[in-house]
Amino acid sequence: MSRILCVIDGMTDPHFQVERYGHLASMGSVRYVDTCGGFPPETLHCVLRLLGVTDLPVHLRGYVEALGAGIPVRPDDLLLRGSCYTLDGEGCCTMPCCAPAKVEDPAFTYYRLGGYQALLVFPHMAHTVNNIVTQIPSGGQRALCPQGSLVLRHAFERLLTKERCMLLWGQSVPVALPPFPQKSAVICGKELVKGIARLLHMELFPVKGATGDVDTDLDAKTEAALRAAERCPFVLLHINGADEAAHRHDSAEKETFLRRVDDRVLSRLLASEHEIVVASVCTDQNDDWLNIYANYDVEQDRLCDTLELNLCKGDGSEEDWSYPLNAAEQEVLLRKMEAFCQQQTGMSLHEYAQQLREEQSAAPEQSM
Repeated sequence: MSRILCVIDGMTDPHFQVERYGHLASMGSVRYVDTCGGFPPETLHCVLRLLGVTDLPVHLRGYVEALGAGIPVRPDDLLLRGSCYTLDGEGCCTMPCCAPAKVEDPAFTYYRLGGYQALLVFPHMAHTVNNIVTQIPSGGQRALCPQGSLVLRHAFERLLTKERCMLLWGQSVPVALPPFPQKSAVICGKELVKGIARLLHMELFPVKGATGDVDTDLDAKTEAALRAAERCPFVLLHINGADEAAHRHDSAEKETFLRRVDDRVLSRLLASEHEIVVASVCTDQNDDWLNIYANYDVEQDRLCDTLELNLCKGDGSEEDWSYPLNAAEQEVLLRKMEAFCQQQTGMSLHEYAQQLREEQSAAPEQSM
């Protein structure tokens, strides 16, 4: 008997009800477990922790994407993921959109990963990874340029149009992790999970029709998982369609897909002789979300005394507020911003602000 870990990415959200899915409900109760370990709640860190990896490098995402896509990488390369979003009239991201098929630029090499996803490789820039500040993209946020590098600013502006932007994030460099401790197999369609398999030296089982979206061939993936379990004591079956539907804010598409997973995948897995474990990377993409902006005035080298709040609702409407910070709140926030700046850049806020001012003053003189 083997163990099959079925990760249904994006399945759970604040309104998830296990009772709506018969085979899943038959497995028992649902528990929410924090697998992030201080990292942002996204697929890479959660899946790695489900696989028992506890010592995670801070800068990992772009390199794992490159491994999954088979993109050649050199030891001194800097890699960033790109997510393409449409823009509204105020410069805020709305929905994922198709990434450009081809971009040529002497500063970086561009690879389209499919759909709204891309990867950018910057040669001989690995040493700058700790100076770069980015954020994980989501709908409703402002199209913010990466901080800490004129070359990245150039790349962001090179890919920016009035209708869309390419959010750059997941900065990383090539790393190595210990191999998974037992013979194992991975069945997936998502490039990121393929990269995890290669990073941990797990065997990838290719499946025709595995797309990483709602049109994936669930029957073929289930069959591959059961075949793999005959020769490997551990199998990771990753199913990603619900997460992609959530990114599109399409709750009906997500619900239909999850019912198919319950009927076509879980029914067969649970009827087998193997031990079945089902996990999900939680998502709130189908619901309202709140963006909170704490600003630092680089010119004045001080914390701004007001938070900006932007509520993006599931129906597409938005509301904006400002929240004035009192002295005690400013002191707490400044400590947290200082610690984050030190962690991300190795510099104090004062030092980083000075670097940004110098970059801004030098920008007109730079030629790319």
